[in-house]
Amino acid sequence: MRKLTLTERRGEELRMSIALAARDIFLADGNTSATVERICDAAGVAPRTFHRHFPVKEDVVMPLLRGFGDLSVEVLRNAPASSNSIDTLVEAFCTEVPRRGHVEVDRQFLALIISNPQYRLRWLDWGEGLVQPISEFLSARYDLGDDPFIRELPAHLLVQTCRQAYMYWVSSGDFAELKRAVRAGATMVVTTLSPR
Repeated sequence: MRKLTLTERRGEELRMSIALAARDIFLADGNTSATVERICDAAGVAPRTFHRHFPVKEDVVMPLLRGFGDLSVEVLRNAPASSNSIDTLVEAFCTEVPRRGHVEVDRQFLALIISNPQYRLRWLDWGEGLVQPISEFLSARYDLGDDPFIRELPAHLLVQTCRQAYMYWVSSGDFAELKRAVRAGATMVVTTLSPR
């Protein structure tokens, strides 16, 4: 992975601070209808700066989603070859929320995101970026063959499993149920694969 330049790091930090301001407003309001101007006021930036980093308002959630995805990818890439695949997948997709210590805030925020069609699309698009790292993780442990469709299919199924588990968590409110659902889905997918 290429190291970010100082300018790129500052840009990422600014995007994250704007995203956090938007999240806080959305949570306070109980909806995602806040205007760009209101988000800018809370973040201390001009609308022009906002639009330089986020072409449309709904993109403001992407830094938050990317942060979660980056941790998931890190867990998968750093897992020892001898680690249990299912345990590693559960850790990759269920570690970030409790680590931050804001489980209920994250659940409420995700509920707002998935209940709004435009924000939900961002969440669904974000998940597609995890297919390649999951495929790499699985291909080191299982024979996925050479066909590109078949090779990526287990990863797509795992991404969909995680989506469904998170939607279940949003409605149930029980984080233990999220972990149980991710484990059940990962078990269903992984047990169909042939070990290397």
